[in-house]
Amino acid sequence: MLLLDSEQTHRLAGMPELIECLRHAFRSPCVAPARQVEHIPGGAGERLLVSMPAFDTQGRGAVKLLTIVPENPARGLPTIQGMIAVFSEQGTPVAILDGTAVTRLRTGAASALASDYLSRHDSSHLLIVGSGALAPYMAMAHCTVRPIRRVSVWGRRAERVAATVAAIRSRVAVDISVDSADSIERSAATADIVCCATSSATALLCGRWLKSGVFVDLVGSFTPAMRETDDEVVRRCRIFVDTFAGALAEAGDLIDPLARGVISRERIEGELADLVLGRVHGRASREELTLFKSVGSAIEDLAAAQLIVTAATRGSLPAVSLS
Repeated sequence: MLLLDSEQTHRLAGMPELIECLRHAFRSPCVAPARQVEHIPGGAGERLLVSMPAFDTQGRGAVKLLTIVPENPARGLPTIQGMIAVFSEQGTPVAILDGTAVTRLRTGAASALASDYLSRHDSSHLLIVGSGALAPYMAMAHCTVRPIRRVSVWGRRAERVAATVAAIRSRVAVDISVDSADSIERSAATADIVCCATSSATALLCGRWLKSGVFVDLVGSFTPAMRETDDEVVRRCRIFVDTFAGALAEAGDLIDPLARGVISRERIEGELADLVLGRVHGRASREELTLFKSVGSAIEDLAAAQLIVTAATRGSLPAVSLS
């Protein structure tokens, strides 16, 4: 059995290959049962265990197990930690991967895949809202599919923003300018792509700031109580999601406006599979505003895990025994 840590996982998962792997996965009839969420006793906050399984048409599968422990940052530990168990078509466990690394990589890749259909081809200015661990991966992914020349980072804590700027510089081409944004309003007004990757409970991005032709990528909020954008953002944008099942159950940026009648269900035009398969059209003009809301799908975990395990078993890495 393979046991791959974070460093090995990153080394085996090239972003261009991962984006194309996800494109192929969303063209295939994979099975992804609803995720299970269980409360973990103890702690000062809401501790959760999340289980996310998925299977391809041959019966090969992957199950991601995540723990969410809100008090962990005070201990110097990540809030979200996890692992992915990978199974063969015979049901044999073949690998265990670092779940945090895979989640960050596949989240970026899914947004980049959506951007391929929804952002302008000449997008050159990317604004990252948020300075958490996911931000560098989002920048790396968006820079893979669009000719980004400038990346701006906005966050509430200057020291975190500075660290994120440095992390992004290490992951993108040297000719891409990476800077901190003093004002989210001014940066949003000039950005071609705005990516929000926060855990905010209240809106940070306002629709009145957005320029014509912008693509808004929302990956941070993952509960009905969270909002990264105000109502004007969803009013102005054509809306797409990674999966209807996940977004309509968990995405506060959509659930709240839907419940209050700000937008109708028909305004959510399609999911990522619809875009990939051509069942719905992506960007239709340079002027329209588009939005992609992602809460994560086990299909993405399965595709990423299979790519990484295949790379490892082709000789990139030796197998590590768990016994």
